[in-house]
Amino acid sequence: MNTLRFIIGVLALNLCACTNFDREWRLWSPPTPATSKTLIRKYTPPPTPQSPFDGRWVGRWTSNRHNEIFSQKPASGEVLCVFTKMDPYRYRAHFRARWITFRGDYLTTMNGKQRGNTLRLHGTEPLSPIFGGSYHYDATVTPNHFSLRYDSRYDTGTMEMHKMR
Repeated sequence: MNTLRFIIGVLALNLCACTNFDREWRLWSPPTPATSKTLIRKYTPPPTPQSPFDGRWVGRWTSNRHNEIFSQKPASGEVLCVFTKMDPYRYRAHFRARWITFRGDYLTTMNGKQRGNTLRLHGTEPLSPIFGGSYHYDATVTPNHFSLRYDSRYDTGTMEMHKMR
């Protein structure tokens, strides 16, 4: 009986858990029309973008070092990002990456400079050695396309995303 209660408790927590990423993703979503049949409607408008790059991005990450289980295909998964301008040289990127049934959220400040409609980002983000140590990144962002290359001790790869409307 105690085992059953534990399992029900864990399931309830997983179904009800709302992370900071979930809140931020919902905040940047467009308002939900009153005529829709969704359970939870969003009445507030999203924040005002400070740059043409701000908002929600969706795409895929692909590893250059690891393969899918029992396959020769590169490991990959869905990636979501909420991207916002902090000042002329710093941007906040909140990523959610999925692999098989696992997911991880990652918040970082990216450094770069905008020239015309293109933003170039370069830098290093320190992480725990257990997760591969420092990640190095180079990215190019336009109003509709976000391309990022990453490198760490345990993995290298790319993220390709497009802006959600």
